[in-house]
Amino acid sequence: MNAKDYIKKICTHGCIYYTAATFLILFLYFLLNADLSDGIQAVALICILPFSLLFATANVLFRYADKLALIWRVLLHCALTLSGAFTCLYLPNKDPAANASQGLILFFVMAVVYVIIMGTLLGVRARIHRVRRDESRYTGVYREESPKKAKKSKPAQQDYQNVFKK
Repeated sequence: MNAKDYIKKICTHGCIYYTAATFLILFLYFLLNADLSDGIQAVALICILPFSLLFATANVLFRYADKLALIWRVLLHCALTLSGAFTCLYLPNKDPAANASQGLILFFVMAVVYVIIMGTLLGVRARIHRVRRDESRYTGVYREESPKKAKKSKPAQQDYQNVFKK
């Protein structure tokens, strides 16, 4: 893929993530708040867009950058996702009275959640690849032949059931 295809995928995925996140935040806001006079902070909604683009970049690089080893793709995805969440979502919206230890604890909690989710996804991915690899190498040994093919079979064909009788 060339750079134009990467940019197109990143923009498309970023817009989808932004739309989904915005609707989720609006839904949760109207569901949880009884007093709707304050409204949603515009800064909170605007800061979701750069995070969505960073997250889309991380996902596109993880999926389509086949030249990089899997560990480098995971580390790059982790760095982009956690730094984007921290700088685009937490820092602009944090309470002015909050201290640095609260941000550090939040960062570690996000890292643990990321490790759990990515570990689960990598485990499922490894299992799917293992099943595909095992199925692709399978050749049927005891396949029944149709009567037409049985007449045309070569005499040199190996008989797997009677290997020791020969």
